[in-house]
Amino acid sequence: MSSAEEGEAPISYTFVTEDNTREGRSHAIRAHWRQRRQRMEMQRREREEQEQRPPRTILPGVSGSSNDASTSQMQPISEPLLHSREIHDEVASSPNENPIDPPVPPSEILLGIPDQALSKMNIALGSSRLDPFDRFPVRLTSKHHRLLHHWLSTFAGMMFSMHTSTFNPMRDVWFPLDLSNAASFNAIMAHSAAHLARMQGFPVSNEAVRFKVEAVGIVQFWARDPALALSDDTIAAILRLLSFERYWGSEVEWRIHHNGLLQIIEARGGIMTLQSNWRLEITTFLVTLMTRPSWFDSSNQLREISQQSMAAHPVLGQLDNLYKTRCLWLLSFMQDMRTFMGPEMYNHGLAPYAFIRDALLVVKSDLYLHDEDLPAEGDIDESERIRLACLFYICIMLQGSVSQPDSGIPGPMDFHHSYSITSFDQCLARNYVQWRGSIQDLFQCLFHGAIAAQTPPNKLHYALDLTNILGSMSAEARRGVEKYTLLACIEGH
Repeated sequence: MSSAEEGEAPISYTFVTEDNTREGRSHAIRAHWRQRRQRMEMQRREREEQEQRPPRTILPGVSGSSNDASTSQMQPISEPLLHSREIHDEVASSPNENPIDPPVPPSEILLGIPDQALSKMNIALGSSRLDPFDRFPVRLTSKHHRLLHHWLSTFAGMMFSMHTSTFNPMRDVWFPLDLSNAASFNAIMAHSAAHLARMQGFPVSNEAVRFKVEAVGIVQFWARDPALALSDDTIAAILRLLSFERYWGSEVEWRIHHNGLLQIIEARGGIMTLQSNWRLEITTFLVTLMTRPSWFDSSNQLREISQQSMAAHPVLGQLDNLYKTRCLWLLSFMQDMRTFMGPEMYNHGLAPYAFIRDALLVVKSDLYLHDEDLPAEGDIDESERIRLACLFYICIMLQGSVSQPDSGIPGPMDFHHSYSITSFDQCLARNYVQWRGSIQDLFQCLFHGAIAAQTPPNKLHYALDLTNILGSMSAEARRGVEKYTLLACIEGH
């Protein structure tokens, strides 16, 4: 007989030999059901203790992110949903429960998103057996658990180590904002459902549409309330709807949300009114730099975050805000890789456009030629800067050309007006002798030679701005972006 903790049944041991196997099995079964009852009793006590605690926000320290007013206002719109604790009770009483699954100890009921999201969340949400938070902005169903698990497991680990351990844009900014209110939460459920459907081979997700409609409905409800129309929750929700429209919706819808966001910021008195919520401040500021829903579009205003010193800037002048904003930009930029070329090029790559492909192969060849020579850490050198500038120039040209109808008839390319991808390919063909030799020759032709003479200055400057921003990131981040971009362009996936 062994000693036991206070309140626990004593543990007994039985030796099993060939002569008493039946007795051994009987003992094991009794021990299992005794332990199972103890687990259920512990979980019941924990639920009672949690219910006796006073309500608190989901993320302490996120200003205005989850208050009683916004939650109560949301209820008439949201459909009645089963709370996750009820799901937990149902699963616990199910005869199909795996009897050997250990309970989640109280020490692992997860203390906050910064400590949870990239580690134990996968396990906690994947099993759908326990809420890792005291409260969510909506009552969870198994559908929410499935989509939330997909969102966390896919997007929390989607990027290579591009940031220091002290800051991660998904963990430290987007997750707290996404879980701060009902509208934002429904928006990421729409995002997750659309991504999951695409991974399963479905071009459209009705589930994503339903979640998006729910999110829009909540925002519209808040917009009719003067106390909520200009709130942090409303801004956070619009930011997530903008993200959804960038990847799964339309530019028309994106512009509607973007204009609404700008109007709210103006009505509040400017971006400075968000200083009490630093997550919202830098995320909103970054989105206001966009004029079209892709960071490959040269009409966006990147000059501010491409400069090294912004001491007098109202947002970037604050300590570490420039670095954090660049990290947020890099996350969005990486996500844009999968959308900037359109579905046809995404599926088939650049095989029909031999000279664009050859230009990218020059970039790829130089990257892999020097890949082993690049330090694990360190500032960008001139050869790497030249290679990145060439890659970004080609991507910017592709972004502009795929939005134009392609007649398939070769002709002169006028960068100052509409042009097609065929025209871009033919322009590279006409100057092939000048750039085919090396990455330095390609750079010279694109930025200082015959092709540069036909390129609007804003496109050249934008390619260099992209290079400057990425150049401020880690060597691993720079290599990851290069390899991923080349794979997306050349292979189409």
